[in-house]
Amino acid sequence: MSRINYLRISVTDRCNFRCRYCIPEGTKKFIPHSEILRYEEITEIVRVFTEFGIDSVRLTGGEPLVRKGIESLIVQIRELKEIKDISLTTNGFFLSEKVKSLKEHGLDRVNISIDTLEPEKFGFITGTGDTRALSRVLHGLEKAIEEGLNPVKVNTVLIKGFNDKEIESFVKLSENYRVEVRFIELMPVGGKFFSRKNFVSSTLIKKQIEKNFGKLIPVKTRGNGPAKSFIVEGTNAKLGFVSPISEHFCSSCNRVRLTSDGKLRLCLMSDKDIDLKTIIRNPTYRRPHLREVITEALLRKINIDGIRALENRGCLRKMFTIGG
Repeated sequence: MSRINYLRISVTDRCNFRCRYCIPEGTKKFIPHSEILRYEEITEIVRVFTEFGIDSVRLTGGEPLVRKGIESLIVQIRELKEIKDISLTTNGFFLSEKVKSLKEHGLDRVNISIDTLEPEKFGFITGTGDTRALSRVLHGLEKAIEEGLNPVKVNTVLIKGFNDKEIESFVKLSENYRVEVRFIELMPVGGKFFSRKNFVSSTLIKKQIEKNFGKLIPVKTRGNGPAKSFIVEGTNAKLGFVSPISEHFCSSCNRVRLTSDGKLRLCLMSDKDIDLKTIIRNPTYRRPHLREVITEALLRKINIDGIRALENRGCLRKMFTIGG
């Protein structure tokens, strides 16, 4: 087990998109606002986690930019001297109008989720039906590059029969924008949308890229996350591969997750979580108690078999309530 130094924080389960593998069609119930962690509560939890070696934080959703005043949370976390890196994963729709403020308030870098470069398909997969949405997201990508939120990365979930013919387009996107495109294997999270028949392995993607573009050369990246990064020989394209299905990486996992309703999730595929919100909202809250609970939780992480959980049933909680 790697050293745990990375905390992913979902700040909301709301999103302006309804991506079909994230928020299943027909979803109507969301977490009541009163049950969502307040920014001060999130910061207190992060403060305690820094005592255990957490130095990198990623803000996710839902869509984190739909939550009002997200910049104030970034400021609060930035004030913790132990935190070296604050990043954000977004669908990019609101990025062009928010990126300057995010940078000024202390955000270091950003990942943008883009699953297709065809406007009509984009409208379909995001559940918006808006063929103009893609151009707005790409504009947000350009603004993020201009503002220096580097490295800017693009997250792409390949789905057989939907966007698996766009690999070449994404390689060209990486080369043209000088951003890393990360191909992420479709995971069994999100209800009925996941199916083995929709699965595209990283191995297959790599073979296609090397056939059409050239040799993939491994490169080192910051941190110890699940992505394996490569450059395409003779080009400016940089590509990452996240392979939770075909290449289990439990032994190198360096992260834990905090859901928007205050649950500490030790493994994405395991539905065993720890309620931190009840502790922190107790009128008699004391930091040593939270520290003790987190200590016990991190010791439990060693014994969680994410591979078995994945093979047995996958994650029952929907992705938009977890934060990825």
